[in-house]
Amino acid sequence: MKKNILFLISFLFFLISNAQEKKTFEYELVGALVLDSKQLFSYKIEFNARKNNFIEGYSYTDLGGENETKSYIRGYYDADSKKIQFKESDILYTKSKFLPEEFCFIKFEGVFKGKSKKKSLNGDFIGIYDDKDTCATGQVKLVSTKFLEKKVKKFYKKVEKVDKIKKIDSIVKEELKPENYLKKFSETKIASGEKVSVFVYTSKMKMEIWDYGKEDGDKITILLNDVEVLKNFSVTKKRKSIVLDLKEDKNLIKIITVDGGSIKTNTTKLKLYDFRRQYEVIADLEEGKSASINVVKLKVTNKK
Repeated sequence: MKKNILFLISFLFFLISNAQEKKTFEYELVGALVLDSKQLFSYKIEFNARKNNFIEGYSYTDLGGENETKSYIRGYYDADSKKIQFKESDILYTKSKFLPEEFCFIKFEGVFKGKSKKKSLNGDFIGIYDDKDTCATGQVKLVSTKFLEKKVKKFYKKVEKVDKIKKIDSIVKEELKPENYLKKFSETKIASGEKVSVFVYTSKMKMEIWDYGKEDGDKITILLNDVEVLKNFSVTKKRKSIVLDLKEDKNLIKIITVDGGSIKTNTTKLKLYDFRRQYEVIADLEEGKSASINVVKLKVTNKK
């Protein structure tokens, strides 16, 4: 029972931490995809309502998992009936090893319930491949991030009360602070040996590099398709900007930690610019280790 409670607490913190973005959205909800096959995946959506009930935003699947993926969502929301429908399309980034044509995109219809701070969203979904074949079915169960934030803060107040009576390990208590969870999970991270794929349209991609954590003497080398573009570069709070010439199809950016500094762990943030989108990735790497960003150059297709 104790382990189950700890798991639920951790899952709650995890969901709310992933709900934080710099950009403000009118609607932000987190929860899970419950497949008919009994599988469960964390899920988050954020969107704004436009004219004529049109909605546009993003979805995040398998947050923090090996198949974490961010996609566009577009659809419609009727504020009077509280009915909503949307469909995923156009992957922005993924940690999955699956090919783009193998991705299962969510098509959802559901109804909002409750007041704004306790708003929930339930409904059925169908997963569809690019070729229109069905790949999954199930339910979406989400709640407002505002509601979860309130629960997280309420829980931490209890932690502080317990700490006054029976001291809680300082490291554990620090990790339980809502702001630390928000910081820990609010960005896309790649650890040593991991690879994330991003999808772009540009041939020349601007990339900014800077130290996301404490400035402690981190040094990195960056390769593009096995060619050095930065060698033994000292990462500081000041942003370094470079432009990368991309080949058709795939391009592999490799980040190598030459020196982890006094903390021995490199926390370099990289921001990639495409004319249609932007990506921020944190390379959380141990000294001597590396991680990769697979940049897939997409072709612009003209619809007839």
